[in-house]
Amino acid sequence: MIDLTSLTARQDALLRGAAQWRDRNSAARVAAREALRNGEWPPEVVETALEGVLRDADEQLAAWRAPEADLTVLAILPGNVIGPTIAAAYCAAAAGSKLMLKSSSRELQLADILAAQFEQLGPPVAGTLRPMRWSGGDEDFEAKVFPLAQRIVVFGDDATIEDVKRRAPEGSVKGYGSAFSIGFVPSGSDIGAATQAAAFDVALFDQRGCLSPQTIYVEGSDAQAILFGHGLSISLCKLSPSLPRAHAGEAEIAAVAEFIRRLHVRALPPATHALGTIFVGPDKDGVAEFVVGAEPFSRPACPAFGRLVIVKPCRDATQAADAAKTLGPKLDSVGVAGPVTPSLQRIFMKAGALRVCSLGEMQRPPFGYRPQIADFANARVQ
Repeated sequence: MIDLTSLTARQDALLRGAAQWRDRNSAARVAAREALRNGEWPPEVVETALEGVLRDADEQLAAWRAPEADLTVLAILPGNVIGPTIAAAYCAAAAGSKLMLKSSSRELQLADILAAQFEQLGPPVAGTLRPMRWSGGDEDFEAKVFPLAQRIVVFGDDATIEDVKRRAPEGSVKGYGSAFSIGFVPSGSDIGAATQAAAFDVALFDQRGCLSPQTIYVEGSDAQAILFGHGLSISLCKLSPSLPRAHAGEAEIAAVAEFIRRLHVRALPPATHALGTIFVGPDKDGVAEFVVGAEPFSRPACPAFGRLVIVKPCRDATQAADAAKTLGPKLDSVGVAGPVTPSLQRIFMKAGALRVCSLGEMQRPPFGYRPQIADFANARVQ
């Protein structure tokens, strides 16, 4: 039975809290901005991420109708993007669960800020969030923590998730592992608008998350794919001041150089007196700000991260979907230029996509996508 008094109080607290995250001048946003200053991400990227994580949470928070889960859930968070920490805290609170929030070593303060905010919001969310810190893979410590949770939600690579499953009670682990996303540009699309939208999805977090397109299929000829690649390079240049590239380490610099070398072998040949087929951005601290290459049609390429994009021509959406299908369960999102028609939705969902959205929205998933409120409401994986 649902305790409507408690449910209403919980929803009211979370709606007030979500509004604070959307307010640039709130105590939570100011504290998060300061905590992430001089960290991995430039301030402009931090601000964009914080602005978007709970932008559409109100509808989901207000719509959730279920008895309080009254579980203790352990969430093991990623360090590659900003957002899952805040989303996990609000999903758990919406479900009525207590949350042990284990931060990545790359970002250790958002959990403390959320816990302080929940205290300020008051009952029934006050006291429900406990920040946790330990070195990932510390099996002795995890042997003490895992039994305290009825459910474990873990973000990370597949090996990390399998390791947690091996040591946790059977059926208690919900994992969000490695995945890849692609883009699709139908013929007749507004190329200027499409390249601007795709540039945002590529630039935010420098493709370190699984929702950023690494391969974009363009319906039409080789020349149309090349034209899109050229436009994307211009859009990435224009976007750089508002979403600067993060500092690249030596391994990333070497990977980008190798990506460029391979492009010179695989790229479409440039036509005489026409655009080239490899577009390399300006140097930033020893690495290209971005690289866009046009290649012949084939299955999606997943060159890792660093604003590296392959553009491929395709016959139509069905051919692009058949190519995407080769990713199997690793296929996450498909970003479409322009409106997502029912036909395109059906074609890409049939290929295994978990989500089909407009280009420009790939890095702005709806609240409750990864993770979901239901992840914190059930003791066993559904």
